[in-house]
Amino acid sequence: MHKSCLGLAAISFALMSANAARAADCEAAPIYFNGNVAELSGDVTVKAGKGCGFGLNGIQGAINETVVTQQPKVGRAGVRGHTAIYVAKPGYQGSDEFTYAHIGINQYGGPMKVSIRRKITVVP
Repeated sequence: MHKSCLGLAAISFALMSANAARAADCEAAPIYFNGNVAELSGDVTVKAGKGCGFGLNGIQGAINETVVTQQPKVGRAGVRGHTAIYVAKPGYQGSDEFTYAHIGINQYGGPMKVSIRRKITVVP
């Protein structure tokens, strides 16, 4: 298996914990947007060594792909389906950030790109 595939498999595996544990490991306020092209940001708090998944619900249109457009400097990021995933480095405490985009077609058949920068605070 390719090295990057192993990294994403590890990210996916890290997020397969119970729902209750995930809720306690990650806190993120919802992000709202209005439009077909948007650049947004949102704050997230994650426990060291744990992860978060970020989807997009209630969108008027269809998502064709979700991509990480800026990798984090400390943690790891990837995509599983249309869910962006961030996993904090074990033992790390401090800030990190990454950016991802949901790309698709809006409800009228035009282009859609929602880019989201997550500002991460990693806590023990």
